[in-house]
Formats: sequence, structure tokens, C-alpha cells
Amino acid sequence: MTTRMSTLREAAGMPPPLEKRRLVLEILRVMDMPVTKAQVAAAVADRLGLSADQRAVMAPKGDIPLVDWEVGWDLSLFKNTGFLQQPRVGMWTLTDDGRRLSFEDHRRRERERNQQRRRQRQEAAATTNQDHDAALAEPEVEADWQQELLDAMKAISPAAFEHLTAELLRTAGFDDVQVTGQSGDGGIDGIGIYRPAGLVSFRTAFQCKRYSGSVGPSAVRDFRGSFVGQADRGIFITTGSFTSTAAEEAVRAGAPTVDLIDGEDLCDLLKQHKIGVNVQLRTVEDVTVSSEYFERLEEASR
Repeated sequence: MTTRMSTLREAAGMPPPLEKRRLVLEILRVMDMPVTKAQVAAAVADRLGLSADQRAVMAPKGDIPLVDWEVGWDLSLFKNTGFLQQPRVGMWTLTDDGRRLSFEDHRRRERERNQQRRRQRQEAAATTNQDHDAALAEPEVEADWQQELLDAMKAISPAAFEHLTAELLRTAGFDDVQVTGQSGDGGIDGIGIYRPAGLVSFRTAFQCKRYSGSVGPSAVRDFRGSFVGQADRGIFITTGSFTSTAAEEAVRAGAPTVDLIDGEDLCDLLKQHKIGVNVQLRTVEDVTVSSEYFERLEEASR
């Protein structure tokens, strides 16, 4: 796997992982917040001067360009160390720490977090009598459940996927959500009303497609054209991914905004609202012996 990833990175014109992650932080600090993963990936590709062929190199898991896949991991790692936060799914913004602390501070926090997780896995393995080596491994749990969820969504019918999307929007706070995919409304699969804070309302059209590849700008333009005059804005949801040009088209000046939710964001939303997934929280105690206490006890007893 390591050899394969090295070959893919070389084909995609990507620098070594840490060098690339440092570049991502540098780019984030000059971008207007909040940003999408696609926008950051496009900025990284532009900074590296990647060719069209290099940008098209696909990641080993999932139907997503390698540069997007790698930037997505970098964003998650920066979130883990408090450098980034997500004001809403699919959007990223720098925290105060992310703006002022150094890349070395991020790496220090990352090492501390990994050490803590390693201790927790070791203790959990001892408690459940699991194999010690398995506890020290780094299983790709996140990728496993996401891929299983994506496969499940791709296996259902288009109509069922539309109703899944409608249920997600209702749970997320949309009102009067209706599936219209079978009513001849062009590219519109449904309509809902979003009232943030109960003040104003936005009539929102949604389109949901079970793609395996990347959605390009033409699909975003076609969707926008189908809801103009019927809705204020749109949401395009796919089990695949969006190209950087699709992300640019979605926020094109002078045109109604189209919010993009790719397969990774969709899985996170379904997990957040516990739709189609079972989430079981586990608590692991991290117990350490206080040497300071016993030193004070010894001194007090003299």
C-alpha cells in the first residue's frame, strides 16, 4: 500500500505528505473563510502547477482525485489538533490557533493525540482480552464505515435515494420537504423550506445523484437552470465527488448559489443525524499513577 501510494503521489505531482500538509496550512491562511475541501484542493493544485492529467489521478479508495483525497485528510488532521473547525458540514474555517500557531505546534499536538489514542487502544485491548498487536494497529475505521455506507446508498433505487435525502433534510431542520423527482421537474428531485433562526426563509431545491465518479460544472449549471424561478438556491448531493471547476461554478458570481455535498460530507451528515447508521459511543478510562502524590505522602510521614 505504501509503495502504491508513493507511485500515485509521484504520478500526481504531489510533494511528500508533511511538505504538502505544511503547504495546505500556508494556503488556508491566505484564503477567505469559510472554504470547501474542493476550493482548498484546487488552490493546492494551482500552487503546485499540476497538469490536467496530474489532477485526474484517482485515489486508491473511492472515486475521488488524489489531490482532493489527500487535502481532505489534511483538513481532518488540522481539525483534530484544533487548527480548523467546521461551522457546517462541508465548510472549513481556521480557528485562532490555526491562524497564529506554527506548523510545528500542529505536529506536536498530533503526536500527543496519537500517544493518547495509543494508550487508550492498549487499555481497551487489555480490558477486552484482545490481541496486543491488533490494539497497536491503525485500522482505517473511518474509511471502512463510510465505504460501506456509500455502497449501501448506491445499491438502493434512485427513488429510495431521493427519499433518504428528503429525510436527511427534514432531520437537519428543513420544513415542507417534498420529493418531486418523478413529477417531471427537470433536474429537481425535491423542494424544501429552510428557515435559519426562524427569521427568513429560503425555498431550496435539491438534486441527489448516486454517482461513482466526479460531478463536473455542466451538471451544476443544468441543475441551477432547472430551479431558477422555482427556488432561491439549490443543494446538489452525490455519493461521488465534485471537480474543482464544479465547486467554482456552484458559487459563480451573479448566479443562484448551489451548495455541494459530496459522498464524504453525506456520510458525515447521516452519521451526525443517525440516519441509516448505528453510532455506539465508548468511554475509555486513562488512568495514570501520580508520583507527585506519593512523594508528598512520603515527606509528610517523616
